[in-house]
Amino acid sequence: MKSCTVFAVQAQGADIMTIEGVANADGTLSALQEGFRMMHGLQCGFCTPGMILRAQRLLKENPNPTEAEIRMGISGNFCRCTGYQNIVRAIQYAAAKINGVEFQEAAE
Repeated sequence: MKSCTVFAVQAQGADIMTIEGVANADGTLSALQEGFRMMHGLQCGFCTPGMILRAQRLLKENPNPTEAEIRMGISGNFCRCTGYQNIVRAIQYAAAKINGVEFQEAAE
């Protein structure tokens, strides 16, 4: 849920996840944070929190999404810097890591 579309009072009593809560309990980067770093999925950083949080939900609902499913899943977030390709790769990287398999980049 986008914070700009919800009044604070509507969130009363709800559990709220922010980008600060994405890291692992021991303070290390989550698979998504690592993916965005390793695959250069961010540039200016403005869209990054929203992309990571949306990707986290996507991977929770579908731990092995196709490229098309990833693109559809993040379609509500706007990025002016990356052209989305590296963001998609970052999410693919995270999905592979979460599933315990080695990340294999698709041949172009």
